[in-house]
Formats: sequence, structure tokens, C-alpha cells
Amino acid sequence: MDNIEIVVQKITDIIIQRLQKEEVRKTVVFLGKEYSSIRTYYENRGYEIASVKDKFDTDIVIVTELTILNMNRIALGLPQTEDEVIIFQHLLNKKKVFFLEEGMELHASQHVAPRAMLQVLENYKNQLVKYGASILPLKHFEKINETINQEVKDITNKSDKKELLTITKVRKLNLHAGDIFETDRNMIVTALARDYLRDLGVEIV
Repeated sequence: MDNIEIVVQKITDIIIQRLQKEEVRKTVVFLGKEYSSIRTYYENRGYEIASVKDKFDTDIVIVTELTILNMNRIALGLPQTEDEVIIFQHLLNKKKVFFLEEGMELHASQHVAPRAMLQVLENYKNQLVKYGASILPLKHFEKINETINQEVKDITNKSDKKELLTITKVRKLNLHAGDIFETDRNMIVTALARDYLRDLGVEIV
């Protein structure tokens, strides 16, 4: 019986490894200057940084440089340049578009442009948000990176090996009716083991 469990465990490990390899990674592309803190943020989340040639077909667009003219044309639905078309198409298809606040020309012009003009330009900026875009400062990514780095360390320190819990192993736990059996993401409970626990009156959480 123990040999069968070992074989089942090995087969389970192989299947899980193959599924993880086949998992399609989501892609991110930068339009403008690439920031290492933003790149790290997405790489730590499992995203792949796409090359410029693949920028039309990505899940997320990060716009780190946006002139006032670019912003106005996109807001009006009149994209002209290649990058403007990419941004507009992503918004049209309800894909994520992030504008870096510091990279927007409007952000740098707030202290010099006339108030009346700023109000008009702010309306264009707000229109992008209405389309579904997000405008974030660089510190947003830098601050979250600290948390993510800690999460990555914690995950690295934990074993990612999946454990197969069979009915034989469950019986050895000597559980009783009313007990609570806790599982985690690295544990796979076989159907027979689950049935045994339920029949025994053990709650699986």
C-alpha cells in the first residue's frame, strides 16, 4: 500500500509541474521609459515584460511618458500615433492601462499653465479615467514593492512541494467526530480521504 502511495505522489508531482509550465503568463509592455521598480512589481507578480514588437497584444500597458497632445487625442477618441492607437485599443477592449503620474506632461505643467487651460486639460485627463485607465504615482509601485519583496521571501522559504493526502495517511491521524482538519494550498486530499473524513464527522477547512 505504501508503494502505491509513493507512485501516486510522484505522478501527482509530475502532473502539477506540467500544468505549471503550461500556464500562460500575462504580459506587460512599457510605452516610454522603463522603470525598474515598476518592472520588479510585475515580475514579482508573475507577469512577463513584453518586447516593443509585441506591444499590440499585451494584457497591461504602462504609459510612463504622455504629452498633453497625446492625452488630448486619446481622450477625444482620435488616436494618431502608434502608441496612441495601442492605448486606445486597450481601453476599448477593457484591458488595463496605467499612466505614470510623473510621466504626464500635464503633471509638470500644473504650476505654469493658466488656470482656465488647466481646467480643460484636467477634463481630458479625467476622461481617460472614465475610459478605465488608472493614473498612479511612482511611489505607489515603490511602496508596494517592499510588501511584495517580503511576500516573495516568505513564499520562497516555504516548500512548494504538493503533498498527497490519502485515506491511509488520514487514518493514521487518529481523528474523531467533531475534529477540524485544516488543509493548505500545498495539500491535495484524495476523494476517498475526503469521504472518509466526512463519514467520520470531521470538518475539512
